[in-house]
Parts: sequence; C-alpha cells; structure tokens
Amino acid sequence: MKLSKKIGYGPSRKRSKIHAENDPYLPPKGKGLAGVAICKDCTAVYHNKKWFLDAKLYEKKKILKDINWVICPACKKIKENVPFGIVTLKGDFLKQHKQEILNLIHNEDTRTKNYNPLNRIMKINEKGDEIEISTTSAKLAQRIGSVLFKAHHGEVKYKKRGDAKFMRVEWKR
Repeated sequence: MKLSKKIGYGPSRKRSKIHAENDPYLPPKGKGLAGVAICKDCTAVYHNKKWFLDAKLYEKKKILKDINWVICPACKKIKENVPFGIVTLKGDFLKQHKQEILNLIHNEDTRTKNYNPLNRIMKINEKGDEIEISTTSAKLAQRIGSVLFKAHHGEVKYKKRGDAKFMRVEWKR
C-alpha cells in the first residue's frame, strides 16, 4: 500500500501560512467588540476578546443588562455560505468506512469548537461517491485532512490561495 502526504509548503512553515488576521469577518487586530456579546444564533459568548461555546458562561452572562446581542463571525459565514475551507473525500476506502470517517470528522469539529467556536463545520454534502465538507476556517480544513491521514493514511493534498483565507483539502484512499 502506498502512503503519501502532499503539502504545498514545508512542515516547519505550515502554521505560519494560515493567518486569522486575513479573515474579514473578524474585527481588525487589537479591536474587539466592546464588553460582553452573545451570538443570537449559536449562543457563543464573547468575553475578554475571545469567543467561548460554554453553556454555563452563557447562562451567567445572558442575564446581564449590558449584553450586546450579535451574530458571531462563524454564524455570519454559515448564513452567507462563505466557506474558508473545503475538504473533499474520495475513494473505495471511504465507501467501506464512511460512518467511521464521518465520526472522526465530527469528533475533530467538536474538539476544535471547544478550543475556538469560530472554527466549525458549515455543512457536509454527499455527491455520489464523494463527500464535501465546508468549514468556516482554513485551519479546520487543514486539521481534518491531517487527522484523516493520521488515522487512515491514503493521500492528502492541500491547496491554498495566496492570501491564505481559503484552503482546499483532498483526501483519497
């Protein structure tokens, strides 16, 4: 069995290639929302210049009088259907292990949302023998490709635009 992992850039530079400050849905660096904000759609809480998806924090903050009710950047991307990452899954192995692979992807989505709720899966589409996953961040698309390669090997290709806002990942086995 041939194993390969194709990357458009070296592993030492991988992290530096995806920059959150290139995201027009986020406020400019150094400028955040004033005070505490809560997303009307997903109940994510913006507190101390960071978003949290925490039910206890939401319950605690929603009763405050000076709450800003907003739509978080991830929910805006989902509403406007603007993915920053697309992961395409292909191959005979996918057909045989589809549910196991989807469980792995959902687990990575959950893990990522606990760390940063702005990085999430927007939708999963099945197109014949392929599965296409849209994400709100290039980093999550990259992580899904990496997790699939680590768990099931195969071939993964990363393609990004020059501005690093969008990443296309193809995994095949």
